[in-house]
Amino acid sequence: MTGRDATVGLSRRRFLAAVGLGVVGALAGCGYRPGGGDLAWESSLAGGGLLEVDDRWFLPAGDRLFVLRNRSGRTYDFESETWYDVENAAVTALDPAGDTRLEAETERRAAGPPAVTETSIVAPVEGDRVTAIDRETAALDLDDPTVDEDGSEADERDPIRWQVDVDAASADGSTASADGSTDDDLPENVDAVRASDRLVAAVVGDDVVVLDAETGDRAFALSEAWPDGSDVGSLAVTPDRVAVDGGDAWVAVAGVGPDGGSGGDGTVLARFDPTGERRVARSLSVEVDWLAVFGGTLVARDSNERVTGYRRDLDRRFALSVSIPSSRPRAISRAGGRFYYSAGGTMRAIDAAAGEVVWERSDLPTRDLLAADADGVYVAEDEVGLGEEDEPRITAVGTDGENRWTAPLPDGVTVDELFAVGDRLIVVDDAELYGFRAAPGERWSLLG
Repeated sequence: MTGRDATVGLSRRRFLAAVGLGVVGALAGCGYRPGGGDLAWESSLAGGGLLEVDDRWFLPAGDRLFVLRNRSGRTYDFESETWYDVENAAVTALDPAGDTRLEAETERRAAGPPAVTETSIVAPVEGDRVTAIDRETAALDLDDPTVDEDGSEADERDPIRWQVDVDAASADGSTASADGSTDDDLPENVDAVRASDRLVAAVVGDDVVVLDAETGDRAFALSEAWPDGSDVGSLAVTPDRVAVDGGDAWVAVAGVGPDGGSGGDGTVLARFDPTGERRVARSLSVEVDWLAVFGGTLVARDSNERVTGYRRDLDRRFALSVSIPSSRPRAISRAGGRFYYSAGGTMRAIDAAAGEVVWERSDLPTRDLLAADADGVYVAEDEVGLGEEDEPRITAVGTDGENRWTAPLPDGVTVDELFAVGDRLIVVDDAELYGFRAAPGERWSLLG
């Protein structure tokens, strides 16, 4: 995939987008100032060639949108002049300008969404394996014309930092299959990964295996670190009940009785350090649906639809009795620890650090197509649920709950996913990507 769509023969949609960009350029000298919601670029995720692309996952992190795509088929190696089969996953990262800044591939097909840290992309792949890709090694420097030329030493470096079959990791810290070899009888896939620059937590069945993020060495497993871990019931731990922040791994173990064994109706929250020592624990009388860390505050949603915030020592900071979805929120502003969600026709902004509902509105689109950054939240609405007189649009809402701007979507664009990346909003429409300006700007200026 390239940052700009280089396909020969523009579709009607692409033709209109190109005309729009040309008009903007022509008006630039006449006082036009690009505004929020203006189309800045278009790109394509189409696999092309003989490779088929099926499952895919998106994850925004900082000023990059990471894309993990499973692919299969045959491709040609021009250096060796041979055809070879491909059955793996491709990892790419786009910057706010729509340019591809990173490319890598895993040795197997991905089994779920990745986790991204400052240094790595961590992906669960088939067969209980976790693969970590080094972001620096896999990065493309489009400003340096010497990159990717003459087979330089940098080009030959393997971007895979480590790959570990977590089910085969032994208790003494050694790991199996780190060289990429396969087993005849592969175990079940990793359900999910959570990661920081220090730890990677792989959820496998009803256990959690924690790895060193730098080396992939096994640190500990929840079943070993939990007191009388064999008594913890099946499915007591799910991916949404695991969080990683810095050097801490947080888990919510459900179905725990008063004696710490299985068969109860409560939940135990616990924090483990990198060695597997349980530093602090807190018993709750209700089940926890999900855990997440926002701005240094551990936030838990329980079965009573209440969201509670905890300090690192698990002292309670706040409790909000508002309707909270049972799945983790996707629209998160890492700056300040704020998250946004829609429930029951109402959109709310929650400040996890302050422990309060900052604002709520019932006049915004109710579909969960949200993206957030430090300036607020963005809401997309396409043809679904709109009246005949309404048009598909994106609305930007500031941190104070007031509208910053509203702009129509290009003709025919459907919003499958929405992400805030740097100063752009990226809309995913099937295999097409559209980059829109996020800043309000000024539509016209008499000053030129």
